[in-house]
Amino acid sequence: MTQSFFFDLENDDIEEGADGDGSGNEMFKVEPSHDHPDHKPVAVMEPRLHKLQDLLSALPSNISYRTVQIQSPTGILKLPRRELFDIRAQLMAEDEISDQSSPAVGLSTNDITPNVYEGGFKTWECAVDLASHLSESLSKGWELGGREVHVVEVLSALPNLSTALPTLVFFDFFLKQWSPSWRAVHLSLADYNLSVLQNATLPNLLLTWYFVQSVAVPEPAGDLEITPDLLSRFIKDLSEKAIYISGISGTWNGAFTDLLVPFENSQRRSRIETIFLASETIYSPKSVHAFTQVLLKALESAEETHGRGRAFVAAKKFYFGVGGGVDEFLKVLSELGGRGVTTWESKDEGVGRVIVEVQRVGGNAAKW
Repeated sequence: MTQSFFFDLENDDIEEGADGDGSGNEMFKVEPSHDHPDHKPVAVMEPRLHKLQDLLSALPSNISYRTVQIQSPTGILKLPRRELFDIRAQLMAEDEISDQSSPAVGLSTNDITPNVYEGGFKTWECAVDLASHLSESLSKGWELGGREVHVVEVLSALPNLSTALPTLVFFDFFLKQWSPSWRAVHLSLADYNLSVLQNATLPNLLLTWYFVQSVAVPEPAGDLEITPDLLSRFIKDLSEKAIYISGISGTWNGAFTDLLVPFENSQRRSRIETIFLASETIYSPKSVHAFTQVLLKALESAEETHGRGRAFVAAKKFYFGVGGGVDEFLKVLSELGGRGVTTWESKDEGVGRVIVEVQRVGGNAAKW
């Protein structure tokens, strides 16, 4: 029998009506991809860059959504995100769920199958923590002073940031600025699986844009018809606001960091302000080193443009059963030339959750 790893995430799954009863008592399951004699090792997917048009090409004619309330001391921000059942229906229609090598298998079986599905279709509590923290920070003002902004969000690892809630907070903020002080904004969204970027992440960006530009408060749940005219207006509006979106699929390695260049024209790469976002990415000691290297390289790249950068990593203090956690991450971070400070900590019972702000030692920190 194939072995599975289980560890209690307590109240993490906020996908009510999807893969549990919403009580938060479900167990998180990791399915090894090659721990059985009959299982062949699965090749690691190399990183690939995907432009906006590539991500838009997979959109269906209609998407169902439900709003998530991001609460902070400064108020409540309602963000729409595509329903999990709607993603499942699309993938079933495309016959992906029956394919055991497809990331869609994660929608009906395990939460993670290494090198096949790295968790991207669901939203978990640490992502909400980070989104709330960012919403509060942005509400206090952010002086960019003519800089270029590069928001990087790493979505893979535990089922967490597929819905890209932290980036959606930034996207909502950028769209609502009538007199923006930045020269350009680039959103780089990374998930191990391209299917997650196409079917979860990009639809959520489109939904956020739709309700901001229509000056309408999204209903708690509803549907949005995707028409050629809607997509044309979406592309045009982003262009006019100098907002660029791209995706990166595949594993974390040196080639991955090479794809984190926000602007193809090297003459435009000056004074970049990089904000690196991640949640639940440090649960495995096997991957924390590669993740930390990617994080620090992103901040270093900003500094090479005479810019500045910082990162926010939302995580549990310890992941029972797999050995990862904040202490291990801070240890690796220090060894690689970074430093981290806890800027937020949950007061809930159970496994502690924190947000760690990361900078390079001697680097220039972005501020708001």
